[in-house]
Amino acid sequence: MKKHLRLMPAAFALAGAAVVTGLVIYYGAADVLRVLASVKPSGFGLYILVQLGILLGLGLCWRMVLRSRMRGSFWLCVWGRMVRDATGEFLPFSQVGGYVLGARVMALHGVRIADATASTLADITTEFLAQLVFIGIGLSILARKAPSSNLLVPVAVGLCVAVVMGVGLILAQQGSGAKVFRALASRIAGQTGEGAALSIDRLQTSLSIMYGERDRLAYGALFHLVCWFGTASASFVGFHAMGVPLSFVDAICIEAMLHAIMALAFFVPGRVGIQEAAYTLLGGIFGVPPDVALSLSLMRRARDFVIAVPVLVVWQAIEVKRLKKAAI
Repeated sequence: MKKHLRLMPAAFALAGAAVVTGLVIYYGAADVLRVLASVKPSGFGLYILVQLGILLGLGLCWRMVLRSRMRGSFWLCVWGRMVRDATGEFLPFSQVGGYVLGARVMALHGVRIADATASTLADITTEFLAQLVFIGIGLSILARKAPSSNLLVPVAVGLCVAVVMGVGLILAQQGSGAKVFRALASRIAGQTGEGAALSIDRLQTSLSIMYGERDRLAYGALFHLVCWFGTASASFVGFHAMGVPLSFVDAICIEAMLHAIMALAFFVPGRVGIQEAAYTLLGGIFGVPPDVALSLSLMRRARDFVIAVPVLVVWQAIEVKRLKKAAI
């Protein structure tokens, strides 16, 4: 049974790859390639720069909940976030695996395990709450632009459920979910002495300190919301690089609905196939040709790949160097 469960991510990834292949064939490989070839290097470069700017913003969000006396510098938070995203999306781990490895990077650079774990949880929470606001804004735009869309009801229902989940996540971090968070911290610490000695009390103390500073949490959530609008800016730049004069408001709606759809497919590694199908569906609502919408999805994957590969290489080099030192 466990073996079958381990094979499920690979099966979903293969199914997603089949969906991507099918969409490219259906809408015409030649048309998709033509659209991608029309993108100038300067346009793709700007597209990457926008994403790098978003990563800097995400690092700042993490830094807001991890105070300076906890040894979490801004650049360390940026690096931890880059590792979190790269490993969670491009390696055969679950999204939770990305969270664990991102926090582990923080811990290996001087942040206490309890603080690294607590700040990861607080950062995930503020990002999730900001995402709900962003999706709500996108939903309101969709209701005005396409009141007869079949997406309105399921996304609205999903948003209501997600709000309840968000409240539950916050309550769980106030004490009732301590066992779950202890397990997460133990995974981050590994088999080190600190991992064995880590107590729920230390973790809960760190969480209480972070949740006690509500102004920092509010700023973190606000900055996350700005970053979500940054993802809309990336779509805006991407569509314009392909010659589609999409408005920024429409880009907000497409990006918000995209993330609402992809949130339902969290079990698919890299959302392979889901992202492509969602872009094609959403593009049609705003008059974007399917081959262009599909091309943007592929360009988005190329952008993420260009950023993630160097991050993974450097991260692995650091890990290997650390293991060699430990073996001496």
